[in-house]
Amino acid sequence: MDILAELNPKQQEAVEAIDGPVLILAGPGSGKTRVITHRIAYLIKVCGVSPHRIMAVTFTNKAAREMEDRLNKLVAGSVRELAIGTFHAICARILRQDGKAIGVDRSFVIYDRDDQLSLVKNAIKEVGLDPKQYAPAAILSALSNAKSLMMAPADYIGHSSSHYEEIVGRIYQQYQRLLEHGNALDFDDLLLKAVQLFNSSEGALNKYQNRYLHIMVDEFQDTNMVQYQLVKQIGGRYRNICVVGDPDQSIYSWRSADLRNILSFEKDYPEARVVLLEQNYRSTKAILETASEIISANEQRKPKELWTDNEIGEKINVIEAYNEQEEAQIVVREIERLVEKGRAHLSDCAVMYRTNAQSRVLEEAFIRYGTPYRLVAGTRFYERREVKDIIAYLRLIQNPGDSVSLMRVINTPQRGIGERSISQLDAWARSRGILHIEALQT
Repeated sequence: MDILAELNPKQQEAVEAIDGPVLILAGPGSGKTRVITHRIAYLIKVCGVSPHRIMAVTFTNKAAREMEDRLNKLVAGSVRELAIGTFHAICARILRQDGKAIGVDRSFVIYDRDDQLSLVKNAIKEVGLDPKQYAPAAILSALSNAKSLMMAPADYIGHSSSHYEEIVGRIYQQYQRLLEHGNALDFDDLLLKAVQLFNSSEGALNKYQNRYLHIMVDEFQDTNMVQYQLVKQIGGRYRNICVVGDPDQSIYSWRSADLRNILSFEKDYPEARVVLLEQNYRSTKAILETASEIISANEQRKPKELWTDNEIGEKINVIEAYNEQEEAQIVVREIERLVEKGRAHLSDCAVMYRTNAQSRVLEEAFIRYGTPYRLVAGTRFYERREVKDIIAYLRLIQNPGDSVSLMRVINTPQRGIGERSISQLDAWARSRGILHIEALQT
């Protein structure tokens, strides 16, 4: 099988650029996933690189699975040796293997957002404040942002410039104490602790620098400061770092993603080769030209000339409605028109909205017109209450110090233990400096 056979000239250039740092600016629909997977296959089958020495970082678990599926067709039998995963998954593996060097127990548990919110509430109470006065979600967002900037609690307190930031700093300190007490890490800690490991343990840094000859990072425009630091640390020896992204598609600034990472890559790696993937395979000419015209007003971007061999397609309609009810009626009528003319089936139509609150008026319109619809939503499997309860029990078995899991299941199923009893247990355990599980057993 010829690895390059199905690629266009620019995609081939990106695949064959294997020496030194490479920046691939991939426009939407330009086949960037194909480029990444074919590049890995090229390294293995043509260049003879051991899959054990290749790391590919994706932004989501779904993207990692898709990459593995594609690679199984290109290099069957080699995928198991590759390090493919999200930043968080890869860092979790690193910390379980080598985190002991900085005091991270390999049996640590990972707290999800619900666990973190529970811990923030506890931290707020333990510094003498009221969770009703200081919203836990807002505090957690501030803590996550601080960690993405690699700021420890002492750093945050030292840079605080308002009373609110001083409060956040106090909560941050207590939050970290509670995490350590429960032998737990949150998602931001997975990244930050890995950076700290490489900063403090030359042996650990050398181990991973020597192992990974080639590093590839997808959706690089959505990385934050600590993620970019990790890439620079692990890729510091061979500098065979290939990042793929597009400043025009950056959507996670609210989650501390730093667009400057992709804009400054050439400054950090002046020898970097830049490859532009500008041919779009997904959209019509009308959509592509409209999108290009709109995004051209952005200042922080790398110019690209997107083009496509696809048809011109229909013009884009912009309709201004009087209110949300009229807007919903226009949407339903347009769908009915398309179906009546035989230009589409109901299953071909999708309605996207910016916030969940906007679904109500749309649903009412579909019901009023008798148009069948399906709301694409629901709770993820691992976020279902009963699943989280079972996982909490399992985590508690593995790590008795996990107070968040204990508090989740202490009255599940119901055992007649009320909030007052739990509060007294918590106070008694803290006054004696023991774990909650130890307090129960005393």
